[in-house]
Amino acid sequence: MISSKPKIHGRYVHRTLRISTLALCVALLAPVSAAAAQDASAGAQSEGSDVIVVTAQRRSESLQTVPIAITAFTSGQLEAANIRGPADLEQATPGVIFGESGRDGQIFVRGIGSTRLSGAGADPSSSVYVDGVYRSRGTSALLDFVDLERVEVLRGPQGTLYGRNSTGGAVRYISEPPKENFGGKVVAGYGAYDALRLIAQVDVPVAPGLVAVRATFMHSERSGYTKNLLRRGETFGRQNLEAGRIAARITPSSNLTIDVHAGFSDDESDQTALKHYIDPLGPFGRAKIIADPRKVNSDYGPRMAPINSWYVDGTMTLDLGSMVLTSITGYNSIDVGPYTGDLDVTEIAGITDGRNGQPNGIADGGNTFSQEITLGSSGKGPFQWSTGLYYLHDDNYTLRQGLYVALIPVLAANHTTYNAFGKTSAYAGFANLSYFLTDHIRVNAGLRYSKETKRIDRARYLNFNLLVGPVRAKKGWDAWTPKIGIDYVIDANKMIYASYSRGFKSGAFNASSFDPAVNPENVDAFEAGVKLRFPEARLTLNSSAFVYSYRDLQVQGLDPNNLGVEIVRNAARARLKGGEVEMAWRPVDPLSINMGVAVLDAKYRDFPTLAGNLAGNRLPNAPKLTFNAGVAYTQALGTFGDLVLSGDYYHSSRRFLSETNNSFNAMQPAYDLLGARITLRPDSKRWELSFYGKNLTNTVVFSRTVTQTALLRTGFLAYIEPPRTYGAELKINF
Repeated sequence: MISSKPKIHGRYVHRTLRISTLALCVALLAPVSAAAAQDASAGAQSEGSDVIVVTAQRRSESLQTVPIAITAFTSGQLEAANIRGPADLEQATPGVIFGESGRDGQIFVRGIGSTRLSGAGADPSSSVYVDGVYRSRGTSALLDFVDLERVEVLRGPQGTLYGRNSTGGAVRYISEPPKENFGGKVVAGYGAYDALRLIAQVDVPVAPGLVAVRATFMHSERSGYTKNLLRRGETFGRQNLEAGRIAARITPSSNLTIDVHAGFSDDESDQTALKHYIDPLGPFGRAKIIADPRKVNSDYGPRMAPINSWYVDGTMTLDLGSMVLTSITGYNSIDVGPYTGDLDVTEIAGITDGRNGQPNGIADGGNTFSQEITLGSSGKGPFQWSTGLYYLHDDNYTLRQGLYVALIPVLAANHTTYNAFGKTSAYAGFANLSYFLTDHIRVNAGLRYSKETKRIDRARYLNFNLLVGPVRAKKGWDAWTPKIGIDYVIDANKMIYASYSRGFKSGAFNASSFDPAVNPENVDAFEAGVKLRFPEARLTLNSSAFVYSYRDLQVQGLDPNNLGVEIVRNAARARLKGGEVEMAWRPVDPLSINMGVAVLDAKYRDFPTLAGNLAGNRLPNAPKLTFNAGVAYTQALGTFGDLVLSGDYYHSSRRFLSETNNSFNAMQPAYDLLGARITLRPDSKRWELSFYGKNLTNTVVFSRTVTQTALLRTGFLAYIEPPRTYGAELKINF
């Protein structure tokens, strides 16, 4: 029999790690003295250089020399643009949409993503890596950007070097390593909705030249964006997050470096704010209709969904002279839920996650271990290569035991739930090489073999009594994912490239039914691009164009006629084509301008369903046009320091939120967002005072909508992104 309680105990283990991390941070900060403050600028981000070094191809190289469509941000750029999470990153990265559904992150790159596919037996379509370690759960897409050295967004299939579940692309988060000198920072911020954000970070050279340690702790809280009129003072969408991290860099010899990271996140926040747009003729027609999208009448309370996670990983880099050997070992654990709260968001006793006062709603999570070993060339010669082996084991669970439908007596009296426990084992081997045939022509080739096996145990319960199961299903898949390309390097600052690559995402099981596994996703991608840098004009201009043939898309959604039942199926075929242009320009020293534009035509070519063939419909979260622009101006204040004024603008054309393309209940209309930031800092850079504002026009944006004909009729539920926010932040460096 399958237990109704998960066998994975990361939630309890992580609390010890949290306390230890906090204690270490406090201990390390205690001895800070005025003398130590003299090193305030020791670890500051260097400014004035427009060359960004990335490791997207498993080696350090300039962004402008990599034949891949990449958008990269340094820590200084993230801070200056007030980018604190994936939702902010979307507004500065062409062709990428970051969404949130409840407590599940969704990444769409050039139209490829998973609208609901998560839980035991399923994976996202774009991969997330933190310090080289793959994060398998969708919640990993919701990372808070603290203590990062760099973010790299790779657009297009990354099937050769990154392998599994990167049909859309890959997002790589690289954390800030420990510094050789003692120093750190303290950040305190306060803003709208009583938002409080505290960060403490310190670098300690434990053994100079041998061991350096960096510790970071963050606390973030605020009240909710949505008011509950039925319960005075209650808000939905509250945040309460604590996270900590310890990093150590050990250099036992000149050719050996060992980086170790350990951390936790204790997130007791609500789910994304939810609004019910009521059909007056539907079952909820007697509920009070409230026009304001940020006000509701809820008889239950905030929709809770805690996320508790911890991780540990280590990277060993051994320089062998002409070669570099790298080993990356990672383990992470995450528990999400139980989800509790009012799903219909009305005063009517309708649908709830969990019973009122009982933490028995939907929950999922898992533990993931991965090991990668790579061997590659070093140096700057005409022939560059890398090869590697990869292994992953993932234990995961989904407990769908908390959907209560009081509105329909027969369903309330016959409570049907599912529990699912899954295991995934994945193996891969890969090789990648590039060679200059002449001074200007470079050829690139890569190949990866991937093999995966998934097993799932599923059981159905009626009123918490076992009804069917447990039923075990198991299936395996394998794939070869090649990449070939050719580059024409005009000179050190100009390059033209063209490539073909294949992306692979393994098959999936539906955790809430006994359906057989769906087929893997495959995408064949053809891409060409230009990378131009004009040092004299201080201008960088990159562009790319692509055509994808996308097969067997995995689509998960609610069954329109069966309440609470989710279905997973393969969409037959889709064609995606489009392009992006990015520009960074510093016409004069005080002024910098950044712009990006993406155009996309993403449509199903064949998608048979019970309601008819959806051929011609646009893919979800694939707007035809997005545009972003940012401007920053630095005004010198004599001998005092600088005043930095910056602003950003983002536009998106309308986008559909489901494959049905229903313009009434599954569409986000075109919208515009504005943001601004003012920063005052002295020449010593010992402190900074900033004032910021986001979504200054207070635009309502849907990240996802939920439709269910059997209960909502033509009404729908909408997950709504944050409203206008503003605040102030003080940073002190020491």
